[in-house]
Amino acid sequence: MARILWVACAEPGSLYPAVPLALELARRGHEITVLCEPASRPMFEGLGLAFRPCRALTRHLHTFNRDEHADRRAALGAWYAGCVRSLYEDTSNELRREDYDAALIDPLEPGADFAAEAAGVPFISYVHWRMRETGLDTWFWFRIWDRMSSGAASFVDWWNAQRALVGLGPEPRPPEQHVWYRTSPDLTLILGLPELAADDVLLPPSALRVGPTNWDPPLEQPLPDWVETLGRERPAMLAAISTVGDGDGELVRGVAAVARTENVDVVLTAADSSEVPSLPSNVRVTPFIPHGVLLPRLSAVVSHAGNGIVTRAACAGVPLLLIPGGKDQPEVARGAAAAGIAIVLERERADAERTREAIRTLLGQTRYRLRAQEVARRAKAYDAASVAADATERLLSRNVRRRNARSRFRRATRPCQLRTAGQSEPRHENPAQAELFIAGAGFEPATSGL
Repeated sequence: MARILWVACAEPGSLYPAVPLALELARRGHEITVLCEPASRPMFEGLGLAFRPCRALTRHLHTFNRDEHADRRAALGAWYAGCVRSLYEDTSNELRREDYDAALIDPLEPGADFAAEAAGVPFISYVHWRMRETGLDTWFWFRIWDRMSSGAASFVDWWNAQRALVGLGPEPRPPEQHVWYRTSPDLTLILGLPELAADDVLLPPSALRVGPTNWDPPLEQPLPDWVETLGRERPAMLAAISTVGDGDGELVRGVAAVARTENVDVVLTAADSSEVPSLPSNVRVTPFIPHGVLLPRLSAVVSHAGNGIVTRAACAGVPLLLIPGGKDQPEVARGAAAAGIAIVLERERADAERTREAIRTLLGQTRYRLRAQEVARRAKAYDAASVAADATERLLSRNVRRRNARSRFRRATRPCQLRTAGQSEPRHENPAQAELFIAGAGFEPATSGL
């Protein structure tokens, strides 16, 4: 059996889709060791997985001082560069400490993939967000910050600067494949429902669509009594938001308008429920409750089009009202609308009245519910964890043959000295210039804790 290092992001939206993959590999007898932030240790060990803390990354996260930088752009660049270096250090140290056969790496964690590449360890990526796969532009987290050139050219320059920070040369894959730079050239597992992928593209040989992976952490306390009766006497809907900011405030007002005029129960999840204004009695506010528990009882979901909740709702046959914001949300909403399971409102136009009318349409017209139920029936045919584990084992088998061949070759030949003893191979003409390039880039961070 193989030893696999899982470099994970502790954020639920990144972590939860990957848990079934790791558990299936562990069930088959592979030894999984997780490298993540120390605070996540109890959860991973509760799943029966070995754990290693990201010490360098944690130190960077806790000591970084944004006030030391000239402006927000410079601070974000320095923050991100520090995350790349730190995760490279943590992953490299662990790969040197133990003899791993492969690594399973969240592709939103640059640094870990660079360390695997430098160590010659094959690695597997898992895509848990909605990619724009056409190769026209790289926009997720990296919208065009350089307005004088294309987003693709800017991203290629940025990516190669990231590599230079840890001593790697330019990306070997051609620029036209830049959309896939974040993912593994060995094996990339695309999670989620293919039925919600609006793009119809030819994937690179390393990429494989495996289907949806739905997972909730074990309940730490009993469910509230009201969950059991939700949706029995009248339709119930979930409004899933993060905060009650500028965009979410309109959504809350729209949900409140529906609750006041329609015979419906509403569950509103908000990270900080203290910010929620006074709402009708048929709106129940809670900071968090597992969506997997609620979805079988719901008639509709309202959200900002996070990939996780949209996938979960589609697999449960529940139609959605989507009001996308940033990140990959516009692409998620586009795919759900194309599949016929969602109504999409532009955030700028999603006032209370339009939100109320859209929800009425979802609840009153059967075509969205029927289409969602059809998508749910198709979703049951997928076994993403098993397909992903099969693909991983094929990669491991190929790598064993390569390692044996390399070993036989080394025994049959004398080592060749390519450079002076103690001399490291130069990878970048001026790494300091690479860091300056990073610090000047205007982007949103996507690494643990950002």
